[in-house]
Amino acid sequence: MKILFIDSPPTLDWTSSSRFTKGGRRWPSLTVTGEKTYCYLNLSAAAVLRERGQEVYYIDCQAEGVTLNELLEKTKEIAPDLVVMYVEQIKVNVDLEITERLKNSSDLKVVFVGPFVTPLDREIMTLSPHLDFVIRGEYDCAVADLADAVGNGGSLEEIPGITWRNNGEICQGLPPGRLTDLDDLPIPAYDLIDFNNYTESVFIYHPAAAMATSRGCPYKCVYCWFPQTMYSHKWVAQSPERMFEEVRYMVERFGVREIKIDDDTFEIDRQRVVDFCELLLGHNVKVAWAPQCRPDLVDEDLLRLMKRAGCIRILWGCESASQEVLDRMKKGFKVADIERATRMSQKLGIEVLNCFMLGFPWDTEATIRQTIEFAYKLNAEFTQFAIPTPLPGTEFYKLAKEKGYVQASEWDYFDGSHRAAVSYPQLSYETLELYSKKAYRDYYLRPRWLWLMSRRALRSRAHLNHTFKLALAFAKRRRMGWI
Repeated sequence: MKILFIDSPPTLDWTSSSRFTKGGRRWPSLTVTGEKTYCYLNLSAAAVLRERGQEVYYIDCQAEGVTLNELLEKTKEIAPDLVVMYVEQIKVNVDLEITERLKNSSDLKVVFVGPFVTPLDREIMTLSPHLDFVIRGEYDCAVADLADAVGNGGSLEEIPGITWRNNGEICQGLPPGRLTDLDDLPIPAYDLIDFNNYTESVFIYHPAAAMATSRGCPYKCVYCWFPQTMYSHKWVAQSPERMFEEVRYMVERFGVREIKIDDDTFEIDRQRVVDFCELLLGHNVKVAWAPQCRPDLVDEDLLRLMKRAGCIRILWGCESASQEVLDRMKKGFKVADIERATRMSQKLGIEVLNCFMLGFPWDTEATIRQTIEFAYKLNAEFTQFAIPTPLPGTEFYKLAKEKGYVQASEWDYFDGSHRAAVSYPQLSYETLELYSKKAYRDYYLRPRWLWLMSRRALRSRAHLNHTFKLALAFAKRRRMGWI
């Protein structure tokens, strides 16, 4: 069989000269800063399909400059039997349009995957009578099972997480499956993409990549999407040896110079991190890497080893400077942990990306101002001020719907960027948007931050070029009125 993975254009009328691209992985949003990201899970599923003897194709529209009409022509030329689309809320209308137009001209089958459609499988299939399947939860192996069933006329009932149609009726089969050993998965099919086509605002070195070394998270943050939809709260991780193997493969085969480790929480198993770092050092693999961590799980010795092994930046999920708000979102650490982790990182020369969210149901204008001032005080190289977004399948979404906090009627508002999907009695959506814009604008115009980045720009030509790119990105967002 021929299986085609499609990453659709950001908008229906998108062209390669459009000012918008889609950025973000876990929290997708439209951006004007040139960010482009690939779907790691699609590449993993493609590798499993290859192991099963299937013929795999991949079209990433924004990375390859492919418009909607060009995509339809390319799909016609490939003539796939099955099309797989990882659907994101900000462009679900694009994926629905693609599905309708593909089905009107071919007898191929279309399957939607990802955290957005996992809790909304019945709603999405009702909305699109042209859609054949939804796979809920992890789909690395389930897509291969589906391809086998479609190709051989096999039963769908035994495929984990499958939702399908039977004589017009929507049928929901087995619960989603969970992988128990990530080492059993093949290395993702990175050869299907060109790493040079992808970038994120924080990347210093190129080609740059992203990978995931674990899935699931034992912590219960009310807003966090993937543990509540795709992976559950059971943490499953690659071994240090498997992590190292994949890193070395990307470095030696594709010349990758920087890697974002896109785990929910990277350092849950301290010894795993230690062993991974020692493998990098012992084999003299030179690559910059940047994980996402919790500030309460690190110590200075661990950070020092990570720095020696190539860690150049850490994303800390900070969220709020109000302990009450942190507790009510079930974050599970203290405000003091945020400052401690930030200061240790700064002391050791590891760059910091602090992520805050302004506007939970328990926030007030006072707690929002408290969070903004705390972020300014920490003065990280990079700080994000997102608006909390209730995403389907999360505890936050259920709460927001029950309380009537959701004010947005279109899914493209659910991106946590410059637009608010929620509004509260004490904090209107207009107020949340104003605070977000002002926090960004003022943070990146402060003399203290400008002095920090001026000194950073002198470290190397790569840092100088990166600082210039950051300035251009800031200017673009200002012109758009986003900050």
